[in-house]
Amino acid sequence: MLLLKKLLLLLFCSSSLAKVTYFNLENTYGPYCNPKSKFTPDAGIVRYAGTPWIGKCVLNIQSCCLPTFPNGSLMPDLPLSTRFYVHLLAQPLCSTENVTVTSESGETTLIDCHTKNGTEYFFDTELLTIEYHRSKKLPLSKFSMVVTPLKIKTRMYSKCGFDCFSDKYCIDRSLVCDRYKNCPNNVDEAYCEYSHHHEPLSFRAKLILSFVLLTIITLTVSSILICYFCCGITDNNLGTTSKERKSLHGDREETDVAVSPLSIP
Repeated sequence: MLLLKKLLLLLFCSSSLAKVTYFNLENTYGPYCNPKSKFTPDAGIVRYAGTPWIGKCVLNIQSCCLPTFPNGSLMPDLPLSTRFYVHLLAQPLCSTENVTVTSESGETTLIDCHTKNGTEYFFDTELLTIEYHRSKKLPLSKFSMVVTPLKIKTRMYSKCGFDCFSDKYCIDRSLVCDRYKNCPNNVDEAYCEYSHHHEPLSFRAKLILSFVLLTIITLTVSSILICYFCCGITDNNLGTTSKERKSLHGDREETDVAVSPLSIP
């Protein structure tokens, strides 16, 4: 019982340490669409929430763990400690939606239906503003992208839990093996249990495998049919032989009765 409690506690702690925040863009009045709000996740999945709506959603993502004064305000003239890494998973729909990403310096990038899935962006800033525009309620969209604030390792106030094995960057350890690419070189997902899978079969290999399976199925069905007919013929022969034996035995009994001494006068 004590071991079970420890296991449950371990599972609870491991799930509670997951730091990825899902920013579901539900509508203009959603919890993440307030231009005055700022969020400081270790990493975020920005995605369309799947509800039909029209409007604009403004999402502000700020780097965490920056030095502040006792009143909570940031210390001025801090050296840059963050490089935001944006990885597009599913592009916006054409003539329906587009995304604008802006850094503190005013650098702006447009992401639309012409942007290929898997495209990567880097922004040297402590605050990233994402504006999601939707002009039609339908069709629904699969738009999503991963936003990770890469921390520069040389800053004393950078919170580093996992080294991306690069010259500069690190991420929070909770992002390792979360099935999302947070390090640009994907080293945070490279050695996870789920990543050790076989490469997909080529067309030729699939064709050979299909032929082998078809051959096995054909031989199996043929064997069953042959066995069925052979067994049926054998059963018929056995039945005929049995009937002949019974008939012969009956004839012998009649003959014995006919020649019995009791029947002689």
